[in-house]
Amino acid sequence: MTDGFALAQGIAQASRQAGRDDPAVRRAEVQTGIVTAVAVTPGTVDVGSIRARRLETYQQPAVGDQVLLVQSGSGSWWAAGRTATSASPPLGLPRQAWKTVTLDRTTSTLTDDPDLTMTLDANGTFKVEFHLHFEATDAARFRTAWTVPAGATGVRSAVGPDQGQILSSTSSGGVGRWGVHAFGTACIYGSRNDNTLQCFAMEEGTVFTTAAGTCALQWAQSTTSTTASRLAAGSYMRVTRLA
Repeated sequence: MTDGFALAQGIAQASRQAGRDDPAVRRAEVQTGIVTAVAVTPGTVDVGSIRARRLETYQQPAVGDQVLLVQSGSGSWWAAGRTATSASPPLGLPRQAWKTVTLDRTTSTLTDDPDLTMTLDANGTFKVEFHLHFEATDAARFRTAWTVPAGATGVRSAVGPDQGQILSSTSSGGVGRWGVHAFGTACIYGSRNDNTLQCFAMEEGTVFTTAAGTCALQWAQSTTSTTASRLAAGSYMRVTRLA
């Protein structure tokens, strides 16, 4: 009787040990949850009663984030990161738009570029950049402004050839502009003495939104000319959500 009891205990103990050693038995778990507290312990988030260690890629955690939780077989919890939604781009992940075809304009009316445009979500903070390759005659020049969602706040910087500058075909250097402006303030850039040669300008700014809407580069000639000003293929826009 005693030997039989001891044998049963031995079998039970061996089964428990096998279960602890075998991932197929002890099992892990994957689930989602809402963050209720951040950094109670450095590098962690709380999801209800679960305290989970954040992966390095899960940056800028916030209460209310819906996150993917992974539990190891040993019982430890890990917060892999936010789950994606159709309404909100991931924080820190740049989105790009670019021109594949050069566009010509012979008007001084500022209009959104059809390619360099994106939708910004409400109640967000976005880093917006435009990298522009443009061509224009000395008289017509190249002029820009930004479309932003209603109620958005912030400013933009503008770097490129100064509006009074005419660059030569043998030297692409010259006087530059370094101003910071409101989104809707028109910025005029200089050009080169040959409208088949491109100039470069870069504009960037941080946009704080309260409502969702379009962010786009507006551009036109400074002075109407029958010789087109153009925004060239390869120009691009980059938007990164910061918060």
